Amino acid sequence: MKDRNRLHTWDTAPAAVRRQGEDVTAVFKDRLGDALTGVYLHGSLALGAFAEGVSDLDLLVVTAERLPRGIRLELAEALLALDRRPCSLELSALYRGDLHPWRHPVRCQFHYSAAWAGTYRKLLSGRQGACFLVDTDFEDPDIACHVRLTRESGVLLNGEPVAEVFPDVPEADFWDSLCRGVEEFDFEDYGSRMVPSQILTLGRIWSYRQERRILSKYEAGGWTAIRLPDRYRPVMEQALEAWYGGGELPPFPPEELEGLRRFLIRQITE
Repeated sequence: MKDRNRLHTWDTAPAAVRRQGEDVTAVFKDRLGDALTGVYLHGSLALGAFAEGVSDLDLLVVTAERLPRGIRLELAEALLALDRRPCSLELSALYRGDLHPWRHPVRCQFHYSAAWAGTYRKLLSGRQGACFLVDTDFEDPDIACHVRLTRESGVLLNGEPVAEVFPDVPEADFWDSLCRGVEEFDFEDYGSRMVPSQILTLGRIWSYRQERRILSKYEAGGWTAIRLPDRYRPVMEQALEAWYGGGELPPFPPEELEGLRRFLIRQITE
């Protein structure tokens, strides 16, 4: 497992990671000009738990104007060239008017992640004509989590100060964002490679319910492991080892993984 001292904040991140963040920021400055309110870092880099080769670069962008379809496609084309160089990008662009007054779920006007790269390539090549990602502003329940984390721990990369842009998120909205649909949470939702991350995510939700504090997946994994029944503790420890050490989760019996899943969901919902 990664030594805690080898996990990074933005200030200690490798030069290539910082350069990627600066390059993404430059894309929005160049395309939006005065319509850009700011670019803000959240996620593992903001929480001091960024692991090279594992963690994403998580960003929120806020704009003073709504983005037209053409600009969304231009942004997607530029981000495709920057994605996974070296980090996978996870980015949402919000219209400032949708943050004030606060409404949950917040509408997102542009989203980019590696999972949507293929769709953007089809849109840009003309092989696909329409997609909600560029044609509409869509409600995204996850935004409340991102805004809360950015408000508490986010890093300003460009623009107006965090406290002036992001409102306080009511506790009820944050909790809904954090655990919406948790009863159907599936470790296999994003494929076998992501199973360790999914296990840590459930632990992270449980830790918030008990501590009322946003922990990184790394911190939440350790917090959860010492509170689990003995039979499930090795799974959580191996999930930490696999996710932050770059390996794979050992082949635990399916009933053991299912038991852990049910146990964690009970702690969260009951």
